[in-house]
Parts: sequence; C-alpha cells; structure tokens
Amino acid sequence: MTVSALAALAAMLVFTAVAPWLGDRLPPAIGAWALVAGSVIVAGSTGLVLAVLALTWLGQAPVVAWLAEWSPSELGATNPVPDFVGVGCSVLLVVVGLRLLVRVIRRGRAMVDVRRANRGAAATVVVVDSDRPDAFATPSPGGLIVVTSALLAALTPAEQRVVIAHERAHLRHGHAWLLLLADLAEAVNPLLRNTFDVVRHAVERWADEDAAQRTGDRRLVARTVARVALLRHDNKNRPLTPAATGGQVPRRVRALLSPSPGSRPWLVAVIAMVVVCSAVATVAVERTGDSLFDQVATVQDH
Repeated sequence: MTVSALAALAAMLVFTAVAPWLGDRLPPAIGAWALVAGSVIVAGSTGLVLAVLALTWLGQAPVVAWLAEWSPSELGATNPVPDFVGVGCSVLLVVVGLRLLVRVIRRGRAMVDVRRANRGAAATVVVVDSDRPDAFATPSPGGLIVVTSALLAALTPAEQRVVIAHERAHLRHGHAWLLLLADLAEAVNPLLRNTFDVVRHAVERWADEDAAQRTGDRRLVARTVARVALLRHDNKNRPLTPAATGGQVPRRVRALLSPSPGSRPWLVAVIAMVVVCSAVATVAVERTGDSLFDQVATVQDH
C-alpha cells in the first residue's frame, strides 16, 4: 500500500507541475477539456488515497472497528502505514472536506443569486443599467448574457457584436460548468490552483476564437478585448460567470493577432498518460486497502 500511495502522490505532483504548462500550449478548447478532466480525476484520486490511508489509523479506534466489524488489534499489527501518516491523512481529509463544503455552499449561493437577479428575463441578452462597464454569462441551462449600459455606451456597434459573440460562446460551450468543476477540484487539492488559472484563461481564449470565427475579424476581437479590459481595469474574476475581461488579457490579444492555434495531439497524450498513472496508482491503493481490511475482518470472524 505504501508503494502504491507514493506512486499516486508522485503522479499527482507531476500532473500539477506539468499539465498546466502543457494545457496552456494546446488549442483552448482541447486544453480546457483536458485540464478539467484531469483535475477532476486527480482530485478524486487525492480524496480516495487520503481516505484509505486515514482509515488505516481511524480503523483502529474501537467504535470504528465495531461498526466495520473487524479486529482493531489485528489491524494495528498488520497495518503497513505508519500511524503518523494515518493521523496526517485524517487531518488533511477533514480539511479537504471542509474546503469542499465551503466552496460548494459559496458557489451554490452565487448561482442562486444570479438566477434570482435575472428571473423572468424575456431575452437571452439582458442590459443592466449600471455605470460599471461589464459583461458576463450566467450558467446554463437558462443562462443569460448580462451587459451593462456603461459598457455598451463605450463600445462601437462592431465591438458590441464581438462582446455578445464572446459571451454566447461561453453559454454555448458551458464554460461556467467547466470552471466550476476545476474550482471544486482545486478545493480538494490546492496544488491544482495553477491548473484552475490555466483553465480560466483557456475558456476565455476559447470564447475569443469563437468570436473571431463568427465575426471574421481577429484584429477587431483583439481590439475589443483590450478596450474592455481597459474599461474594466478594476475587474475581479468570477469563477462562475465567465467575463470578457477574464484570463490574461495581453496574452489573449497576442494570440488573436497570431494565426489560429494548431492541434498538438502529443501534448494531450502526455496529459492523459499522467492522469492514467494517477488513476492506476489510486486503484492500487484502494485494492490493497480492501485486502487489508478484508484480512482483519476475517480474523475477527474467527
């Protein structure tokens, strides 16, 4: 079990170190999907490995052993995991659970507030009277594009069309849900913070490319992205409401002034290989844990 746990930890560390760098060099749509899928699997692996290792120590408590119907003394004698590791994993598991619970409550409240604020809207695009230039998309289904009057007043008709096309791309591709998954994965494993930042940038680049394809003018989209960013220099990122000023604006502008990115399947293959290694190592931890607990349960039966 110890070897499998170390292998799972190594695979997780490799993913958090390498995957964001690789995903950032993929076409935005492919990069976003690859990183989100990988983040969810790595986060799940993190939780499962912590749970198995924690149970090797918690399972020695008389109450837990009685509920699980195994011998606590036999578990203590055959347990290959040092007690300090089990204690540490137990603490981490509690911390992870609390982080995830708080994040789910906060994101859930934010989604409810957005839906309540825009309940009864008759159109997909809602113009809000505000002196703060802003535009963002709310989560689907029933998602809306919210644009403030200040932003519309500051843009030309062509630039307004770019903003709407950008936000429609967020709705069409469900970017808010991708960001939510990456955000919750980071709550489970804080080492995924950089991965989340790359995903957030990727979905904005994805929407930029969609807008450029629909308008047929990459320079217009680049100019609009830069102009909106200048208008919103005090922008605060919203994990659940992708906005036109999200991501790294200078990089987005440079990318739009360059040819469309080409596919790089070998980068996806590397990310997939690391994720598979993490999943395989985690399954090995789960199997060896099951074998250990089955063994001590059998001892108690006899």
